[in-house]
Amino acid sequence: LSALSHNYVKAPDGKLSVQAHYPKGSYTYTHQPQGGFSFYATGPDNFNLENAKEATLSYSVYFEDDFDFNMGGKLPGFYGGNDDDVATSCSGGRRDDRCFSTRFMFRKNGMGELYTYLPPDYSANKALCNVAPQSDCNDVYGASVGRGSFYFKAGTRTTIGQRVKLNDVGKENGELELFVEGKSIFTVKGLVYRNSDSGKIRGVQMQTFFGGSSPEWASPKDQNTWFSDFSVAVTESF
Repeated sequence: LSALSHNYVKAPDGKLSVQAHYPKGSYTYTHQPQGGFSFYATGPDNFNLENAKEATLSYSVYFEDDFDFNMGGKLPGFYGGNDDDVATSCSGGRRDDRCFSTRFMFRKNGMGELYTYLPPDYSANKALCNVAPQSDCNDVYGASVGRGSFYFKAGTRTTIGQRVKLNDVGKENGELELFVEGKSIFTVKGLVYRNSDSGKIRGVQMQTFFGGSSPEWASPKDQNTWFSDFSVAVTESF
């Protein structure tokens, strides 16, 4: 959404960061006021993420002092699919066997989780519904995976990461791993990300907003987060 700025500024801890501003009352992108930011980052021209069978994304996020998490909101993560167009179709209640996304979320009181849209027609992906301490799957929106396995804290910076290993086509051998402060928190194996050799990791879904799709999710005040230290490592190629 080009109307939403994502300025590169100094965060309160002095680190140069991409700033996200959430106006009071903002939630999702279909209501006014709009907050956060949303774009798809495929990386520099000399880096072909589509050759990656396995990749790890890491970044840090700083929530301002006295940040009010309310019911929660979305944070950046990988996205992928069978082509560039369809790859952007797995979020916002849109589910498709030809794409996937693995964003992070913050929840009430700063609880953290992975928030995933994986191909819905594969029972193997129900493994995401059983990750401790709490996970929730439904037939409409994404899966809340490992909710409360870590916490974001206001007034400090948290480094988070995710490792996605694509499955071999026709096999249930994909993986999803969560890292916090460089420590592996959990790994889910036996997943299906793709049903075709054209299924690739396409980039980072650079997206943050409050919500949820109803007003009770809205940011209760004007507030900010700052993102920095982005890195993507390809650890296995096709």
